[in-house]
Amino acid sequence: MVTLPLAWLVSVLTTIAAYALAQNTRVPFPARLFLCSFLLALAAIGLLLGLRLSFDSEWAARIQPLVAVMVAPTAYLGLRALAQEQTSSWRNALLWNGAPVALAQMFIVAPIPISADVFVLGITSVYLFRTATLLRYGADDFAHVPPHVVGVVRSAIYATIILLGMMVSTDVLIVAASLFAGDTFILPFLSGISGVFTAFIFVVALVGAPMVLRGALSGAVKSEPPNDGDRALMAALNTLLTEKRIYTDNNLTLARVARRLSVPVRDVSNAINRLTGENFSRYINGFRILHAQRALLETQLPITEVMFDAGFVSKSSFNTEFRRVVGQTPSQFRAQKADA
Repeated sequence: MVTLPLAWLVSVLTTIAAYALAQNTRVPFPARLFLCSFLLALAAIGLLLGLRLSFDSEWAARIQPLVAVMVAPTAYLGLRALAQEQTSSWRNALLWNGAPVALAQMFIVAPIPISADVFVLGITSVYLFRTATLLRYGADDFAHVPPHVVGVVRSAIYATIILLGMMVSTDVLIVAASLFAGDTFILPFLSGISGVFTAFIFVVALVGAPMVLRGALSGAVKSEPPNDGDRALMAALNTLLTEKRIYTDNNLTLARVARRLSVPVRDVSNAINRLTGENFSRYINGFRILHAQRALLETQLPITEVMFDAGFVSKSSFNTEFRRVVGQTPSQFRAQKADA
């Protein structure tokens, strides 16, 4: 009777998750790209670990570090792509973060007397810290996340930190075991670690799936109903946006708007969430998209100039938000109206 390695359960779960995420067009393309890469990297590690433990595959042992070094960077980039600070293009992010990963992979395959786990440990440790910094972001910093799903995103960040922490701890123990216990201890040790690793992924899937479903089905449910103060504050905000057109400032922040209105930041954020179901970034981007629509219809300005004039600084963010609001890209919108 052939028994399948337990680690392959990780591959099945993460592959299914990657497929489901790839189909969710509400998630911005950069986030989908990096998060799917993260999940598929986990799937590949589960597959390679199963081959290594159950079939003593030497080639799997050589490939596994090359894949493992990609896990933490892709997780960080995917989660960061949901945040407001993603002003540069995803290609630049891929270049600057992919370069050290490629360099580490070159050292791993090079004939040098340094364990591959040292390079995996170094890269994972750096991106574990960078992922932890995402916890400082508030609801309004996640520009591409509806308010009622922010809790799910933060839970995903915590789960990712725990997973990367497990990987760092494992690499430290593997390096220590190879130095003091010898290679004969490594495979049995890896077998135990793979069981813990698989159990963690399985628990996250069981807990995370209902959370995601609740977030998707709950819609823009507000924790509290709007009050008269919220309505008065929103009226003042709308007047400020329409008359002063402050949304065209690409450095506009929630704090600056609150100062203009002479109210606490939390009051502005709560009023927007309760009355619109959106966060601050999405609400402001709605005004920017309306501005861009008028410019595309009434002027012959290049789309890039329209983008900057509306308050966007990133073409990818502009296209993503325009498609979210209008259902078309800016070029498709202009072409369709020209043909009408």
